[in-house]
Amino acid sequence: MRIFPILAALTLAVALPAGAQTTTLGDLTLDAPMLRDTPPNAPVAGGFLTVTNNGEADDTLISAATIDGIAGEVQLHRMEMDGDVMKMAQVDGGIEIPAGATVTLMPGGLHLMLMGLTGPLEAGTSHPVTLIFENAGEVTMDFPVMTLAEIRAATGEAGMDAGKMGN
Repeated sequence: MRIFPILAALTLAVALPAGAQTTTLGDLTLDAPMLRDTPPNAPVAGGFLTVTNNGEADDTLISAATIDGIAGEVQLHRMEMDGDVMKMAQVDGGIEIPAGATVTLMPGGLHLMLMGLTGPLEAGTSHPVTLIFENAGEVTMDFPVMTLAEIRAATGEAGMDAGKMGN
């Protein structure tokens, strides 16, 4: 019956953010980039995407940068539990993208951290972000700004208890 492929396609279309962008860089497929919207005067914002390594060799996301001046720097971060408190830490050495694997940068896990914002990130806008990989090289992608609810819907992330987050 043909109903299953139709339902699968509709489910995927609803799950991906509007205007979701897919980019290929060497053996890597980068999909669904997005930035979290921020209130005025927020100093930081999160960036998320999915990276699939279709190759036979590991790669590493070693750095990222905004090119429109919206942030002073972009760091690679992870969220991890320290006892019963969720803490954020910078990732040393980059984010590994193993051969044949998919790594999702999402709220509550690995993510891009835009530091030193020069203005608020408003839902419905977008900003170019350059991603630099050890082997595949670099690529600039347009990252749409989305609300937390939109990001959670797009990533299937139920969220985390921000009240327990420490630095």
